[in-house]
Amino acid sequence: MRKRLVCTGIISGVVIVMGILLTGMFRWKLEWEPENNVETNKFLANNERGFYNMRGVMISDSRPVEEWVYESIRTEQPDETIELLQIHIGSYKDEDISAAGLEQIRRTFEAYVQREYQVSLIVRFLYDWEGNGAQSDPSSINIVLRHMEQLGEIISEYEDQIYIVQGVLVGSWAEMHSSRYLTGDNYQTLIRKMDETMPDSVFLAVRTPAYWRMAAGRKEPLKEEEAWKRTELISRMSLFNDGILGNELDCGTYGDIPENQSKSLQDRWIRADELAFQNILNLYVPNGGEAVLDNRLNDLENADQAFRTMHISYLNKAHDTEVIEKWKNTEYSNDRSVYDGLTGYEYIERHMGYRFVIRETEVTRSGWKWEPAGITVQIENIGYAPRYTSCVTEILIRNVKTGELQTLTAGTDVRKWRPGEITSFTVPLDIAEDGEYKVWLRVTGEKDKKTVLFANENPTGQDGSCLLGTIRKGE
Repeated sequence: MRKRLVCTGIISGVVIVMGILLTGMFRWKLEWEPENNVETNKFLANNERGFYNMRGVMISDSRPVEEWVYESIRTEQPDETIELLQIHIGSYKDEDISAAGLEQIRRTFEAYVQREYQVSLIVRFLYDWEGNGAQSDPSSINIVLRHMEQLGEIISEYEDQIYIVQGVLVGSWAEMHSSRYLTGDNYQTLIRKMDETMPDSVFLAVRTPAYWRMAAGRKEPLKEEEAWKRTELISRMSLFNDGILGNELDCGTYGDIPENQSKSLQDRWIRADELAFQNILNLYVPNGGEAVLDNRLNDLENADQAFRTMHISYLNKAHDTEVIEKWKNTEYSNDRSVYDGLTGYEYIERHMGYRFVIRETEVTRSGWKWEPAGITVQIENIGYAPRYTSCVTEILIRNVKTGELQTLTAGTDVRKWRPGEITSFTVPLDIAEDGEYKVWLRVTGEKDKKTVLFANENPTGQDGSCLLGTIRKGE
């Protein structure tokens, strides 16, 4: 009996040892040392958002654009990453834009291509700079339509430089008011011609939510399943507002009719209903413009709340000067925030558009040989708005000793990283050899090819990627 028990014990011991050995052969272990992911309050030079510069160029056969204008565009080194380019074509309001005029427009865009410091371009073509839209508009809508055809050809040549085209050419400052062409069938003709002539990759922008509803033919804003289909007008029709927070009506942007009493798509709703409309619509298309007329509505706290609801992406840095100066002379105060002590202007700049913060990262520490490891990343968008154009998100794994780089594409859509929300995604890892690996996150715009910078103190690579941490495998 004792001999049998001894034999049984020996066999059990062998089985246990063999099990341990086999388990070791068929399992892997990783050590993960994450970065601290501390949030930063610094300026980030990301495209498609922020305070914008404004530039005006007048096109004319009699007084062509001078060479110094092109040179100033080529050599400018702005801090801002977005610019509003107004191209005045009033000299041609009674005729086609001449070959010489078209060449001046091409040279203007070519100068932006040649500059070292690229910007996201918002473009507005206009006949008027004096507030005399009714007198400055062409005598026939057919001339406007012909100009759209001519300009659309040029925009198509430089579409990689262009983010948004604002307006439909007519009205005072092309702000879509004070024109006989902005009612009924004429407006529908103009906005559909813009859709036909401008390349699909470019957003269009109309002046009010009511103009959006008129063109869309409905009261409801976009749904997610309709978004990002850039071949459809409603999916790329955004808003611009040059009367933001000027008064309760945003200087004519809103009206006095509650949404539930509205009988016509032309109706401008009361402020609360229009803000609710933008809160949904502008999750999918951009919104921006000018904050005007110093009043309580554009005090920092009120402006911040409104911009979160409107999902503001871009604002004029020079107008209204009284509002801008008020923000610069106001301090943002919140001792629980990394933005505590910044000026109101800086605080708003940091939050316009998208601002991505890496909150947490985790790597699978162990598993069976047939199970891949994985890295999970949590990112919060603390900006007012999403990123509206598509990006490629990648995890980069570099072997510290050999320098060998592995690039893994993440199955996440940056356009769905919504403001005020945390998004999580997981990428399978394939680390076969023992060693030390640095893990980076890189997000690159598909259109502008520019790397998105994260609002973290983590080390940043030369390509703009953000260090997530270090993996060690083996001894």
